[in-house]
Amino acid sequence: MDTSEAFSLMCRAIDAGRANRGFLVCGDLPGSAEDFARLVAGKLFDGSVDHPDISTVEPTGVTRTIKVKTIKEGFLDAMSVTSFSGGWKLGIIKGADRFTVEAANAFLKSLEEPTSMTMYLLLTDNPDDCLPTIVSRCQRIDLPRRDRALHNEEREAVCSLFTAPYPVGSAARETLAQKLSDYLESLKDGVENQADTAIIKRRFYATVMGVMRQWLVDGLLDVAKGSRNIEVVEEAFQRSTRSLGDEMVISLMVDKISFPST
Repeated sequence: MDTSEAFSLMCRAIDAGRANRGFLVCGDLPGSAEDFARLVAGKLFDGSVDHPDISTVEPTGVTRTIKVKTIKEGFLDAMSVTSFSGGWKLGIIKGADRFTVEAANAFLKSLEEPTSMTMYLLLTDNPDDCLPTIVSRCQRIDLPRRDRALHNEEREAVCSLFTAPYPVGSAARETLAQKLSDYLESLKDGVENQADTAIIKRRFYATVMGVMRQWLVDGLLDVAKGSRNIEVVEEAFQRSTRSLGDEMVISLMVDKISFPST
């Protein structure tokens, strides 16, 4: 979803008292992820993005990692202090994929059991490298990333294959899988080298991922099924980067997808 849509959903959750306390914000750094964090900060602190109740940490040193000392002394200590304004405390972690294991373990307790009116935004442009212990404890927000999805007519062509009537039964799913495979093949035929083919495949699966997220946002699927669909597409993309052929990968993906009821 785009940044404004994600922010609108966040505002509604905050206003209704239903905001999660930990969010994995996947987007560009610098770019959409930081833009989203600034918007949330403005929401929580009446337009201020430079407030004493906002604490930020990011990778440091030659290794560009978030170390345990930095988390404990420079971040968690600040987050444990009583709010200056008597309201929210906001912790922003830039580069959540750069935690050392020790730093992640030190942070987990605060993430699992945050104090009242505490929110953590974990920003990353590489969610696949985030530690599972971190990911499993956060609500994920996926924002636009550069060169992630197909554009214009190509995007519409893929999205149109996922519109109602949705496939019912194995034969209909096989037909959809074949159409998706054929279209991906036609996109690959239009490029000249292996590097461009890899980009096309990444954009193709990112476009399918966008459809899955839109179903979830639109309420066409419950959270469990919608989240599982996102995992299915992620798994398919990872398989596509290995030795399995695209046709087989897409067939397996479509077979596992939960479609909205018609």
